[in-house]
Amino acid sequence: MAKIVFLPLPEAGHIHATFGLAKQLASRGHEIGYMAPPDGEAFLRHQPWPFTPILEDVLPRGYQAELHSRLADPDLTPAAHRELTREFIRRRGERNRQILFGSAFESRLRDSGADLLLVDATFTLPALAAHKVGIPAFQLCTNLALHRDAAVPPLTSHHIPTGQLRSQLRIRFSWEWLYLHTFMPGGERMRAPVREFYRRHPDASPGDFHAHLQIGPHLNVPTLVTCTPGFDFPRASGGIHYLGPCVDRERTEPPLPPELASGDAPLILCSLGSHGDRVRAHRHFFQAVIDAVARRPQWRLLMAVGGQVGTDGFGPLPPNVTVVDRVPQLTALKRASVMITHGGLNSVKECICLGVPMIVYPLVFDQPGNAARVVHHGLGLRGDIRQASVERVGAQLDEVLGNSAYRTRVQTLQRDFLEADGSSLGARTLEQFLQHPETRATPRHQRAAT
Repeated sequence: MAKIVFLPLPEAGHIHATFGLAKQLASRGHEIGYMAPPDGEAFLRHQPWPFTPILEDVLPRGYQAELHSRLADPDLTPAAHRELTREFIRRRGERNRQILFGSAFESRLRDSGADLLLVDATFTLPALAAHKVGIPAFQLCTNLALHRDAAVPPLTSHHIPTGQLRSQLRIRFSWEWLYLHTFMPGGERMRAPVREFYRRHPDASPGDFHAHLQIGPHLNVPTLVTCTPGFDFPRASGGIHYLGPCVDRERTEPPLPPELASGDAPLILCSLGSHGDRVRAHRHFFQAVIDAVARRPQWRLLMAVGGQVGTDGFGPLPPNVTVVDRVPQLTALKRASVMITHGGLNSVKECICLGVPMIVYPLVFDQPGNAARVVHHGLGLRGDIRQASVERVGAQLDEVLGNSAYRTRVQTLQRDFLEADGSSLGARTLEQFLQHPETRATPRHQRAAT
Protein backbone atom coordinates (compact mmCIF):
# COMPACT_ATOMS: atom_id res chain seq x y z
CA MET A 1 0.00 0.00 0.00
CA ALA A 2 1.15 3.54 -0.74
CA LYS A 3 0.93 6.97 0.83
CA ILE A 4 -0.67 9.36 -1.65
CA VAL A 5 -0.70 13.09 -0.93
CA PHE A 6 -2.98 15.58 -2.69
CA LEU A 7 -1.78 19.15 -3.30
CA PRO A 8 -4.93 21.03 -4.40
CA LEU A 9 -5.56 24.75 -4.64
CA PRO A 10 -7.09 25.97 -1.35
CA GLU A 11 -10.56 26.40 -2.84
CA ALA A 12 -13.78 24.47 -2.31
CA GLY A 13 -14.22 23.30 -5.89
CA HIS A 14 -10.67 22.03 -6.23
CA ILE A 15 -10.59 20.24 -2.87
CA HIS A 16 -14.09 18.75 -2.88
CA ALA A 17 -13.43 17.34 -6.36
CA THR A 18 -10.68 15.12 -4.94
CA PHE A 19 -12.78 13.41 -2.27
CA GLY A 20 -14.24 10.73 -4.50
CA LEU A 21 -10.78 9.62 -5.61
CA ALA A 22 -9.39 9.87 -2.08
CA LYS A 23 -12.19 7.63 -0.77
CA GLN A 24 -11.57 5.08 -3.52
CA LEU A 25 -7.87 4.94 -2.61
CA ALA A 26 -8.52 4.81 1.14
CA SER A 27 -11.02 1.96 0.72
CA ARG A 28 -8.28 -0.05 -0.97
CA GLY A 29 -5.88 0.43 1.92
CA HIS A 30 -3.83 3.42 0.77
CA GLU A 31 -2.84 6.21 3.17
CA ILE A 32 -4.14 9.65 2.19
CA GLY A 33 -2.86 13.11 3.07
CA TYR A 34 -3.41 16.70 1.98
CA MET A 35 -1.07 19.69 1.70
CA ALA A 36 -2.26 23.22 0.90
CA PRO A 37 -2.08 26.79 2.20
CA PRO A 38 -3.92 27.15 5.54
CA ASP A 39 -7.21 28.30 3.99
CA GLY A 40 -7.58 24.84 2.47
CA GLU A 41 -8.03 23.18 5.86
CA ALA A 42 -11.61 24.43 6.31
CA PHE A 43 -12.75 22.37 3.32
CA LEU A 44 -11.32 19.20 4.91
CA ARG A 45 -12.90 19.74 8.32
CA HIS A 46 -15.24 16.74 8.07
CA GLN A 47 -12.77 14.40 6.36
CA PRO A 48 -10.56 11.85 8.16
CA TRP A 49 -7.33 12.64 6.33
CA PRO A 50 -4.44 14.62 7.85
CA PHE A 51 -3.75 18.13 6.59
CA THR A 52 -0.32 19.78 6.38
CA PRO A 53 -0.31 23.56 5.93
CA ILE A 54 2.23 25.13 3.58
CA LEU A 55 3.21 28.71 2.67
CA GLU A 56 1.76 30.08 5.91
CA ASP A 57 3.86 33.26 5.79
CA VAL A 58 2.82 34.19 2.23
CA LEU A 59 -0.81 32.98 2.30
CA PRO A 60 -1.82 33.09 5.98
CA ARG A 61 -5.11 31.71 7.22
CA GLY A 62 -7.99 33.98 6.28
CA TYR A 63 -6.18 35.74 3.45
CA GLN A 64 -8.53 34.51 0.70
CA ALA A 65 -11.71 35.42 2.55
CA GLU A 66 -10.34 38.87 3.38
CA LEU A 67 -9.30 39.47 -0.23
CA HIS A 68 -12.68 38.45 -1.64
CA SER A 69 -14.51 40.50 0.98
CA ARG A 70 -12.52 43.64 0.20
CA LEU A 71 -12.90 43.18 -3.55
CA ALA A 72 -16.67 42.83 -3.09
CA ASP A 73 -16.90 46.07 -1.11
CA PRO A 74 -19.07 48.46 -3.20
CA ASP A 75 -17.16 51.41 -1.72
CA LEU A 76 -13.75 50.14 -2.84
CA THR A 77 -11.92 52.91 -4.68
CA PRO A 78 -9.98 52.30 -7.93
CA ALA A 79 -6.74 53.14 -6.10
CA ALA A 80 -7.49 50.62 -3.37
CA HIS A 81 -8.39 48.01 -5.98
CA ARG A 82 -5.04 48.56 -7.72
CA GLU A 83 -3.21 48.21 -4.42
CA LEU A 84 -5.03 44.94 -3.63
CA THR A 85 -4.12 43.64 -7.08
CA ARG A 86 -0.46 44.59 -6.68
CA GLU A 87 -0.32 42.88 -3.30
CA PHE A 88 -1.98 39.76 -4.71
CA ILE A 89 0.56 39.60 -7.56
CA ARG A 90 3.42 40.09 -5.11
CA ARG A 91 2.21 37.26 -2.90
CA ARG A 92 1.69 34.99 -5.89
CA GLY A 93 5.23 35.61 -7.08
CA GLU A 94 6.65 34.92 -3.63
CA ARG A 95 4.56 31.74 -3.41
CA ASN A 96 6.00 30.52 -6.70
CA ARG A 97 9.59 31.15 -5.64
CA GLN A 98 9.07 29.44 -2.29
CA ILE A 99 7.60 26.39 -4.03
CA LEU A 100 10.46 26.14 -6.52
CA PHE A 101 13.40 27.13 -4.36
CA GLY A 102 12.32 27.39 -0.72
CA SER A 103 13.82 25.04 1.83
CA ALA A 104 10.66 25.05 3.97
CA PHE A 105 8.44 23.60 1.24
CA GLU A 106 11.11 21.10 0.27
CA SER A 107 11.30 20.00 3.90
CA ARG A 108 7.50 19.53 4.05
CA LEU A 109 7.67 17.33 0.98
CA ARG A 110 10.45 15.23 2.49
CA ASP A 111 8.60 14.88 5.77
CA SER A 112 5.36 13.88 4.05
CA GLY A 113 6.62 10.35 3.42
CA ALA A 114 4.63 10.37 0.17
CA ASP A 115 5.03 7.67 -2.42
CA LEU A 116 3.09 9.79 -4.91
CA LEU A 117 1.98 13.41 -5.10
CA LEU A 118 -1.19 14.36 -6.95
CA VAL A 119 -0.64 18.00 -7.85
CA ASP A 120 -3.50 20.24 -8.97
CA ALA A 121 -3.06 20.71 -12.71
CA THR A 122 -3.91 24.39 -12.43
CA PHE A 123 -0.78 24.94 -10.30
CA THR A 124 1.97 22.59 -11.45
CA LEU A 125 5.02 24.08 -9.72
CA PRO A 126 4.88 21.66 -6.73
CA ALA A 127 5.39 18.82 -9.21
CA LEU A 128 8.70 20.40 -10.22
CA ALA A 129 9.68 20.85 -6.57
CA ALA A 130 8.94 17.17 -5.96
CA HIS A 131 11.69 16.31 -8.44
CA LYS A 132 14.28 17.68 -5.99
CA VAL A 133 13.27 15.20 -3.30
CA GLY A 134 12.70 12.24 -5.60
CA ILE A 135 8.93 11.90 -5.16
CA PRO A 136 6.93 11.12 -8.31
CA ALA A 137 4.24 13.71 -9.00
CA PHE A 138 1.32 13.60 -11.43
CA GLN A 139 -0.97 16.37 -12.68
CA LEU A 140 -4.50 15.85 -11.35
CA CYS A 141 -7.14 17.68 -13.38
CA THR A 142 -10.30 18.44 -11.45
CA ASN A 143 -11.32 20.02 -14.74
CA LEU A 144 -10.69 18.59 -18.20
CA ALA A 145 -7.14 18.49 -19.60
CA LEU A 146 -5.57 21.93 -20.00
CA HIS A 147 -2.77 21.42 -22.53
CA ARG A 148 -2.91 22.24 -26.21
CA ASP A 149 -4.68 19.76 -28.48
CA ALA A 150 -5.08 20.19 -32.22
CA ALA A 151 -8.60 18.72 -32.19
CA VAL A 152 -10.02 20.45 -29.11
CA PRO A 153 -10.48 24.16 -28.43
CA PRO A 154 -9.39 25.70 -25.12
CA LEU A 155 -11.87 25.29 -22.30
CA THR A 156 -12.31 29.06 -22.30
CA SER A 157 -13.89 28.77 -25.78
CA HIS A 158 -17.58 28.27 -26.56
CA HIS A 159 -16.68 26.55 -29.83
CA ILE A 160 -17.90 23.02 -30.59
CA PRO A 161 -15.43 21.36 -32.99
CA THR A 162 -16.85 20.05 -36.25
CA GLY A 163 -13.73 18.59 -37.87
CA GLN A 164 -14.09 20.96 -40.83
CA LEU A 165 -11.22 23.19 -41.94
CA ARG A 166 -12.81 26.35 -40.59
CA SER A 167 -13.24 24.73 -37.18
CA GLN A 168 -9.65 23.43 -37.22
CA LEU A 169 -8.30 26.89 -38.02
CA ARG A 170 -10.41 28.45 -35.28
CA ILE A 171 -9.04 25.95 -32.76
CA ARG A 172 -5.45 26.57 -33.87
CA PHE A 173 -5.86 30.35 -33.67
CA SER A 174 -7.36 30.10 -30.18
CA TRP A 175 -4.39 28.15 -28.88
CA GLU A 176 -1.85 30.42 -30.60
CA TRP A 177 -3.53 33.47 -29.10
CA LEU A 178 -3.35 32.00 -25.61
CA TYR A 179 0.31 31.04 -26.08
CA LEU A 180 1.23 34.57 -27.17
CA HIS A 181 -0.26 35.85 -23.94
CA THR A 182 2.33 33.89 -21.97
CA PHE A 183 4.93 36.36 -23.28
CA MET A 184 3.07 39.31 -21.79
CA PRO A 185 4.45 40.81 -18.53
CA GLY A 186 2.32 38.57 -16.31
CA GLY A 187 3.37 35.45 -18.18
CA GLU A 188 7.01 36.49 -18.16
CA ARG A 189 6.91 36.81 -14.38
CA MET A 190 5.97 33.13 -14.34
CA ARG A 191 8.47 32.04 -16.98
CA ALA A 192 11.49 33.61 -15.28
CA PRO A 193 11.56 31.42 -12.13
CA VAL A 194 10.65 28.34 -14.17
CA ARG A 195 13.61 28.97 -16.49
CA GLU A 196 15.81 29.43 -13.47
CA PHE A 197 14.58 26.15 -12.00
CA TYR A 198 15.42 24.24 -15.18
CA ARG A 199 18.89 25.79 -15.26
CA ARG A 200 19.48 24.40 -11.77
CA HIS A 201 17.70 21.09 -12.44
CA PRO A 202 18.05 20.28 -16.17
CA ASP A 203 16.91 16.69 -15.65
CA ALA A 204 13.53 17.67 -14.18
CA SER A 205 10.33 16.71 -15.98
CA PRO A 206 10.12 18.63 -19.27
CA GLY A 207 7.33 21.15 -19.62
CA ASP A 208 5.99 23.89 -21.86
CA PHE A 209 3.52 26.75 -21.77
CA HIS A 210 1.29 25.51 -24.59
CA ALA A 211 -1.59 25.27 -22.13
CA HIS A 212 -4.16 27.47 -20.45
CA LEU A 213 -5.67 28.00 -17.01
CA GLN A 214 -2.38 26.74 -15.55
CA ILE A 215 0.01 28.53 -13.23
CA GLY A 216 3.27 27.04 -14.41
CA PRO A 217 4.10 24.83 -17.37
CA HIS A 218 2.24 21.75 -18.48
CA LEU A 219 4.60 18.92 -17.51
CA ASN A 220 5.47 15.72 -19.29
CA VAL A 221 4.14 13.57 -16.45
CA PRO A 222 0.89 11.59 -16.38
CA THR A 223 -2.16 13.83 -16.72
CA LEU A 224 -5.07 12.43 -14.71
CA VAL A 225 -8.57 13.71 -15.51
CA THR A 226 -11.47 13.18 -13.11
CA CYS A 227 -14.01 12.47 -15.81
CA THR A 228 -14.69 9.93 -18.55
CA PRO A 229 -13.81 10.37 -22.23
CA GLY A 230 -17.52 10.06 -23.00
CA PHE A 231 -18.12 13.63 -21.82
CA ASP A 232 -15.01 15.13 -23.42
CA PHE A 233 -14.51 15.99 -27.09
CA PRO A 234 -12.38 13.43 -28.98
CA ARG A 235 -8.74 14.46 -28.62
CA ALA A 236 -5.75 14.20 -30.93
CA SER A 237 -3.09 14.10 -28.20
CA GLY A 238 -2.32 11.19 -25.91
CA GLY A 239 -1.00 11.00 -22.37
CA ILE A 240 -4.38 11.60 -20.72
CA HIS A 241 -5.69 9.08 -18.21
CA TYR A 242 -9.41 9.38 -17.44
CA LEU A 243 -10.16 8.29 -13.88
CA GLY A 244 -13.94 8.41 -14.04
CA PRO A 245 -15.94 11.27 -12.50
CA CYS A 246 -14.75 10.50 -8.94
CA VAL A 247 -17.90 12.08 -7.51
CA ASP A 248 -18.36 11.60 -3.77
CA ARG A 249 -22.04 10.69 -3.97
CA GLU A 250 -22.13 9.58 -0.31
CA ARG A 251 -21.08 12.88 1.21
CA THR A 252 -23.16 14.10 4.14
CA GLU A 253 -25.35 17.10 3.43
CA PRO A 254 -28.16 18.88 5.28
CA PRO A 255 -31.74 18.15 4.21
CA LEU A 256 -33.77 20.24 1.83
CA PRO A 257 -36.19 22.84 3.17
CA PRO A 258 -39.34 20.98 4.28
CA GLU A 259 -41.52 22.46 1.55
CA LEU A 260 -39.20 20.94 -1.09
CA ALA A 261 -38.40 17.56 0.44
CA SER A 262 -41.32 15.86 -1.29
CA GLY A 263 -44.05 16.47 -3.81
CA ASP A 264 -44.75 15.79 -7.46
CA ALA A 265 -44.08 19.27 -8.85
CA PRO A 266 -40.92 19.41 -11.04
CA LEU A 267 -38.09 20.97 -9.04
CA ILE A 268 -35.72 23.41 -10.74
CA LEU A 269 -32.37 23.84 -9.02
CA CYS A 270 -30.45 27.04 -9.76
CA SER A 271 -26.92 27.73 -8.51
CA LEU A 272 -23.91 29.50 -9.99
CA GLY A 273 -21.39 27.65 -7.82
CA SER A 274 -18.95 28.72 -5.14
CA HIS A 275 -17.83 31.83 -7.07
CA GLY A 276 -21.11 32.76 -8.68
CA ASP A 277 -22.26 35.07 -5.92
CA ARG A 278 -19.22 37.39 -6.07
CA VAL A 279 -20.49 39.45 -9.00
CA ARG A 280 -23.44 41.60 -8.03
CA ALA A 281 -24.43 41.91 -11.69
CA HIS A 282 -25.82 38.38 -11.45
CA ARG A 283 -28.76 39.70 -9.47
CA HIS A 284 -30.65 40.44 -12.70
CA PHE A 285 -30.12 36.85 -13.83
CA PHE A 286 -31.46 35.45 -10.57
CA GLN A 287 -34.46 37.76 -10.84
CA ALA A 288 -35.13 36.58 -14.40
CA VAL A 289 -35.17 32.95 -13.24
CA ILE A 290 -37.52 33.79 -10.36
CA ASP A 291 -39.90 35.64 -12.65
CA ALA A 292 -39.84 32.86 -15.26
CA VAL A 293 -40.80 30.25 -12.67
CA ALA A 294 -43.40 32.56 -11.10
CA ARG A 295 -45.27 32.43 -14.42
CA ARG A 296 -45.34 28.62 -14.20
CA PRO A 297 -46.93 27.78 -10.84
CA GLN A 298 -46.83 24.05 -11.62
CA TRP A 299 -43.05 24.11 -10.98
CA ARG A 300 -40.90 24.66 -7.87
CA LEU A 301 -37.64 26.61 -7.79
CA LEU A 302 -34.79 26.21 -5.30
CA MET A 303 -32.19 28.91 -5.89
CA ALA A 304 -28.84 29.48 -4.17
CA VAL A 305 -27.61 33.07 -4.48
CA GLY A 306 -24.67 33.17 -2.05
CA GLY A 307 -23.80 35.59 0.69
CA GLN A 308 -22.80 38.57 -1.46
CA VAL A 309 -26.14 38.79 -3.25
CA GLY A 310 -28.24 37.82 -0.23
CA THR A 311 -31.64 36.21 0.05
CA ASP A 312 -33.49 39.39 0.98
CA GLY A 313 -32.80 41.33 -2.22
CA PHE A 314 -35.65 40.04 -4.37
CA GLY A 315 -38.71 41.39 -2.64
CA PRO A 316 -41.75 39.22 -1.91
CA LEU A 317 -41.15 35.79 -3.44
CA PRO A 318 -43.76 33.77 -5.35
CA PRO A 319 -45.11 30.80 -3.36
CA ASN A 320 -43.32 28.30 -5.65
CA VAL A 321 -39.86 29.88 -5.17
CA THR A 322 -37.35 29.27 -2.35
CA VAL A 323 -34.15 31.35 -2.20
CA VAL A 324 -31.23 30.39 0.07
CA ASP A 325 -27.57 31.34 0.48
CA ARG A 326 -26.24 27.83 -0.03
CA VAL A 327 -27.84 24.62 -1.24
CA PRO A 328 -27.08 20.95 -0.44
CA GLN A 329 -26.47 20.21 -4.09
CA LEU A 330 -26.46 16.42 -4.19
CA THR A 331 -29.54 16.26 -1.98
CA ALA A 332 -31.31 18.74 -4.24
CA LEU A 333 -30.27 16.97 -7.44
CA LYS A 334 -31.91 13.77 -6.20
CA ARG A 335 -35.22 15.68 -6.39
CA ALA A 336 -34.47 17.99 -9.32
CA SER A 337 -35.85 17.74 -12.84
CA VAL A 338 -33.35 20.25 -14.27
CA MET A 339 -30.44 22.34 -12.98
CA ILE A 340 -29.57 25.86 -14.06
CA THR A 341 -25.82 25.95 -13.48
CA HIS A 342 -22.66 27.93 -14.21
CA GLY A 343 -21.12 24.82 -15.75
CA GLY A 344 -18.29 24.10 -13.34
CA LEU A 345 -17.15 20.53 -13.97
CA ASN A 346 -18.08 19.41 -10.44
CA SER A 347 -21.68 20.54 -10.90
CA VAL A 348 -21.90 19.10 -14.41
CA LYS A 349 -20.60 15.71 -13.24
CA GLU A 350 -23.02 15.65 -10.29
CA CYS A 351 -25.92 16.38 -12.65
CA ILE A 352 -24.86 13.50 -14.88
CA CYS A 353 -24.39 11.14 -11.93
CA LEU A 354 -27.93 11.95 -10.76
CA GLY A 355 -29.41 11.90 -14.28
CA VAL A 356 -30.42 15.59 -14.33
CA PRO A 357 -30.45 17.66 -17.56
CA MET A 358 -28.85 21.11 -17.46
CA ILE A 359 -29.21 24.67 -18.63
CA VAL A 360 -25.71 26.14 -18.49
CA TYR A 361 -24.90 29.82 -18.10
CA PRO A 362 -21.07 29.78 -18.13
CA LEU A 363 -19.17 32.54 -16.37
CA VAL A 364 -15.37 32.09 -16.45
CA PHE A 365 -12.45 29.64 -16.56
CA ASP A 366 -13.37 26.22 -17.99
CA GLN A 367 -17.13 26.77 -17.87
CA PRO A 368 -17.61 27.78 -21.56
CA GLY A 369 -15.91 24.56 -22.66
CA ASN A 370 -17.99 22.46 -20.30
CA ALA A 371 -21.15 24.14 -21.58
CA ALA A 372 -20.11 23.38 -25.16
CA ARG A 373 -19.83 19.69 -24.27
CA VAL A 374 -23.24 19.69 -22.57
CA VAL A 375 -24.77 21.02 -25.79
CA HIS A 376 -22.71 18.74 -28.05
CA HIS A 377 -23.86 15.63 -26.19
CA GLY A 378 -27.48 16.81 -25.98
CA LEU A 379 -27.47 16.95 -22.17
CA GLY A 380 -29.11 20.37 -22.04
CA LEU A 381 -28.94 23.94 -23.31
CA ARG A 382 -26.70 26.94 -22.71
CA GLY A 383 -27.27 30.66 -22.47
CA ASP A 384 -25.50 34.00 -22.13
CA ILE A 385 -25.93 35.42 -18.65
CA ARG A 386 -25.57 38.96 -20.02
CA GLN A 387 -28.61 38.44 -22.23
CA ALA A 388 -30.76 36.47 -19.80
CA SER A 389 -34.39 37.53 -19.74
CA VAL A 390 -37.59 36.16 -18.29
CA GLU A 391 -38.69 35.06 -21.76
CA ARG A 392 -35.43 33.34 -22.69
CA VAL A 393 -35.05 31.52 -19.39
CA GLY A 394 -38.68 30.44 -19.50
CA ALA A 395 -38.36 29.15 -23.06
CA GLN A 396 -35.28 27.13 -22.14
CA LEU A 397 -37.02 25.60 -19.14
CA ASP A 398 -40.05 24.75 -21.29
CA GLU A 399 -37.78 23.02 -23.82
CA VAL A 400 -35.73 20.94 -21.37
CA LEU A 401 -38.62 19.96 -19.12
CA GLY A 402 -40.91 19.28 -22.07
CA ASN A 403 -38.49 17.14 -24.09
CA SER A 404 -37.63 13.79 -22.51
CA ALA A 405 -34.72 13.31 -24.95
CA TYR A 406 -32.47 15.45 -22.75
CA ARG A 407 -32.99 13.23 -19.72
CA THR A 408 -32.56 10.09 -21.83
CA ARG A 409 -29.19 11.27 -23.10
CA VAL A 410 -28.07 12.27 -19.61
CA GLN A 411 -29.05 8.85 -18.30
CA THR A 412 -26.99 7.16 -21.01
CA LEU A 413 -23.87 9.01 -19.87
CA GLN A 414 -24.92 8.48 -16.25
CA ARG A 415 -24.45 4.73 -16.71
CA ASP A 416 -20.92 5.34 -18.01
CA PHE A 417 -20.12 7.56 -15.00
CA LEU A 418 -21.52 5.20 -12.39
CA GLU A 419 -19.80 2.18 -13.91
CA ALA A 420 -16.43 3.96 -13.81
CA ASP A 421 -16.78 5.03 -10.17
CA GLY A 422 -18.37 1.74 -9.15
CA SER A 423 -15.33 -0.14 -10.45
CA SER A 424 -12.89 2.24 -8.68
CA LEU A 425 -11.36 3.13 -12.03
CA GLY A 426 -9.44 6.07 -10.56
CA ALA A 427 -7.80 4.07 -7.79
CA ARG A 428 -7.03 1.15 -10.09
CA THR A 429 -5.37 3.47 -12.62
CA LEU A 430 -3.10 4.94 -9.96
CA GLU A 431 -2.24 1.49 -8.64
CA GLN A 432 -1.10 0.48 -12.12
CA PHE A 433 1.30 3.43 -12.15
CA LEU A 434 2.59 2.53 -8.70
CA GLN A 435 3.09 -1.12 -9.64
CA HIS A 436 4.87 -0.34 -12.91
CA PRO A 437 7.29 2.56 -12.30
CA GLU A 438 8.51 2.47 -15.90
CA THR A 439 5.12 3.76 -17.08
CA ARG A 440 5.59 7.01 -15.19
CA ALA A 441 9.24 7.62 -16.02
CA THR A 442 10.01 10.97 -17.61
CA PRO A 443 12.09 10.85 -20.81
CA ARG A 444 15.24 12.67 -19.72
CA HIS A 445 16.37 13.30 -23.31
CA GLN A 446 13.57 15.82 -23.84
CA ARG A 447 14.53 19.41 -23.22
CA ALA A 448 12.19 21.57 -21.20
CA ALA A 449 10.62 24.10 -23.56
CA THR A 450 9.73 26.99 -21.28
